[in-house]
Amino acid sequence: MRYSYAPNLGLFAATTSANGDVLIPENKLRAALALGANGTSVLEKELEKLLGGAWDNELEPFRRAGDGAPVRWLNATG
Repeated sequence: MRYSYAPNLGLFAATTSANGDVLIPENKLRAALALGANGTSVLEKELEKLLGGAWDNELEPFRRAGDGAPVRWLNATG
């Protein structure tokens, strides 16, 4: 399982394969295809939701490390 949390997004949970890929159940893929086909939504947006794209974008700064990498302070005192 993969769990991602961001304060403004809440919790994202997904089943993953052995190498960490997000696995999307067939019924959720079919629902996304249906929404895209009938014009209710854009397929790419629905797939991005199923993959947790918003959480990836929000948490990406915490994955980078090294000299010169941008810093996001979690809490400031002073």
